[in-house]
Amino acid sequence: MLLITIGLITVITLVSYSIEKRVSAASPFFIRLGVHILESTILVVSIIVLREVFATVNNGKFMNDAWLYANAQIAVSFYGFLILNNRLVELITLAFPFIYNPSFNVTRLESPLWPLFLGTYFVLLITVDYAYSHKDDMLISGYKYTIAQTIYGMSWWILLWIDYHFNPLQMIISMIFFEIFMALFRLTEVKLRASFADYKDLEIKANYDALTGVRNRANLNTTSKELLDEFKHSSDEIGTVAMFDIDHFKKFNDTYGHETGDEVLRHVAHLVERELVSRQGKPTGQLYRYGGEEFIIIFKNLNTTESANIAYDIRKTLADIPLFINGAKLDVTICFGITAITKSDETTKSILERVDQYLYQSKNSGRNCVTIEGETYSYDNLKPAVTE
Repeated sequence: MLLITIGLITVITLVSYSIEKRVSAASPFFIRLGVHILESTILVVSIIVLREVFATVNNGKFMNDAWLYANAQIAVSFYGFLILNNRLVELITLAFPFIYNPSFNVTRLESPLWPLFLGTYFVLLITVDYAYSHKDDMLISGYKYTIAQTIYGMSWWILLWIDYHFNPLQMIISMIFFEIFMALFRLTEVKLRASFADYKDLEIKANYDALTGVRNRANLNTTSKELLDEFKHSSDEIGTVAMFDIDHFKKFNDTYGHETGDEVLRHVAHLVERELVSRQGKPTGQLYRYGGEEFIIIFKNLNTTESANIAYDIRKTLADIPLFINGAKLDVTICFGITAITKSDETTKSILERVDQYLYQSKNSGRNCVTIEGETYSYDNLKPAVTE
């Protein structure tokens, strides 16, 4: 039973971690609602699985080692509402004391112990609501976690005692075992969280540039191949690739030092990423650091004209927001190469070679300009040309 419970807690943790990566408070309402229903279903199914496993092991006799069964369910319910960021799970947890009672709570109202039931349930409600509202703090703080789980476990065992009137000594022993249960589950959860954190850190190091914080070349290689495959299998898919680099970047390093050069790279990456977010709050393109002072932008569902408009806006933003280092104003300009993804592109290599050629055409034309499919424009001439 202990191993089954740990397994269920592991599943709940994995689900929680996976959802955290994909769904946030900014996600559409129906997506969040669907996730809440899914998480709630997982918690209920976990409780049912425990019941079926216990019944199978004990040949359907729930009174055999009932304390073990109860502790397992209490532990899963506590862990479920604490780890899943879901109000629906909290409501289901608070409904459990009314669901399991076969008398549908009528005998509780007739019992002289009904004030104890209501008082204990109120303590349970306050504990659950507090733990849910402060879950991030509790998952970090060991003593708050221990206090909450102790009150939660005691409340549940008092409620069970009110209904089944077993030996008070047995209740105390069961609560002690509950604390041991939860200590083991807490250890499992901490190790899982540490593993997830290590994996996330490794994922960031593997896919993001440490200096600028944008995606790196390795991530570009992966996503560009996926995009090309998607493009080939769609008749109406369009896409554009832009490459840019910082004009006279070596001059910043030679004149002001490499730390200033690093600041220039961060400044450009930050402003470009900001510009890539549309007025609707959705990204219009994905930025990658290709190497040195060179960057790549992949635009999905944009043609070269629309991408050139964004290049113009990026250049304007860099002009409007200069970089200041120790009181010195640094004017940063960039040049672009832009090309469309075509059906004839068999590999991402051909696309990158073509856009790289256009970038160097811009650099050889005096910099601070853009080349679109072999045609070079100054930014002053670009805006009217692409917006008419």
